[in-house]
Amino acid sequence: MTAKRQRSITGCVTAIAMGIALWISAAPAQAASVTQLDITGGSINLSFGSLGSVSGTFTQNGQLVMGQYQPLPNVFPPVTIAGHTFSIFTSNQAFPGAPGGAPAPTGSTAGSTMAVDLTALFAGVAGPFMNEASLNVGGNASGTFNELTNVFNVSWTKSFTGYNIPFLQSGTFSLQGSAQLVPLPGALLLFGSGLMGLFGARRAISGLFA
Repeated sequence: MTAKRQRSITGCVTAIAMGIALWISAAPAQAASVTQLDITGGSINLSFGSLGSVSGTFTQNGQLVMGQYQPLPNVFPPVTIAGHTFSIFTSNQAFPGAPGGAPAPTGSTAGSTMAVDLTALFAGVAGPFMNEASLNVGGNASGTFNELTNVFNVSWTKSFTGYNIPFLQSGTFSLQGSAQLVPLPGALLLFGSGLMGLFGARRAISGLFA
């Protein structure tokens, strides 16, 4: 084997190794921006201190669109849990701690995790202990995300200090469903680099045995 051919083989092997490395690094844990949450269910737990709590789950389908506010009943129809009816919507209206309101929902994924800003989430609540036309129940949600199926499960805790609702102290909320995504530019660049690396390796092999 000539020295030139040996160097070509060495270069080919290096190109293949680099292509595979870039491909592997681009495949898992890709970052993406969430455009919509297709909700299939969730849970609500409201703590009323010494009076106890109200909790339950729901299986109502709905959609939370990122980057915009959704008036009633665009998220999903009202759900009833333990005698309380919750009508969900998003809004930039003021609430305790946020006199200027909250930004429209946004979200992102990174590998098997998801983070969603749901501070603009409100609920009209009717039932024992409370009858609120507009109660902010939002927060910064986080949880798990399945990269293969796009299934998510996020939760957050909300403090109701300063809301002047008798006995209501806090709430814990969760949402489940599947997410619609758009890859972030950095993830697309890395993925493209992997493809280019493999393409370069293929060309090296073709040139070697031509």
